[in-house]
Amino acid sequence: MITVGMKKLSNIGRSDRPGPKSVIREARAEDAPAILDVINETNKAFYKAIVPPDRYREPFLALEDVRAESRRMTFYVFEQDDRTIGVIGLEERSGGTGVVGRLYVLPEHQRRGFGTALLAHVEAAARRKRLREIVVWTDSKASWAVSFYKRHGYRVIEPGTAFADPYIDARVEQHPDALLVLRKPL
Repeated sequence: MITVGMKKLSNIGRSDRPGPKSVIREARAEDAPAILDVINETNKAFYKAIVPPDRYREPFLALEDVRAESRRMTFYVFEQDDRTIGVIGLEERSGGTGVVGRLYVLPEHQRRGFGTALLAHVEAAARRKRLREIVVWTDSKASWAVSFYKRHGYRVIEPGTAFADPYIDARVEQHPDALLVLRKPL
């Protein structure tokens, strides 16, 4: 049973109860367009105001980007009444580190616990894979995202911290002033 907001979603994956049917599941190749829509709609609603105009682009991602990311990370989708309303990705890195990427919930569905449910789902998947920690980065100006992760036990790491993983280290080095990196031991 997944708790969303103050309600328990006891109908996750079940259609024998009234009300919306909700499920979190691993994404399939045919989910790429829906994943793209959630990412682009949410990015436009929240990040346009904080990303410098010379770095902001619309659409934020293209379908090819989502497909490329799907080759290195596992996406999960939150569906309600067969509509994708949220997404999250988990990438396994060296040394038992997982990277959470692309946690987005459509603007009209935010503040209802769907992001929390997605994050909990991915953390459980990471534990099953015996990962020892999760790392996530977000725009340092995205106070709502920083607050969200902190509420869920993630702690900001010091700038310049090395992870001994070329992908993570390169990403952090690439945007030292714009990215805030958080981590959570599992």
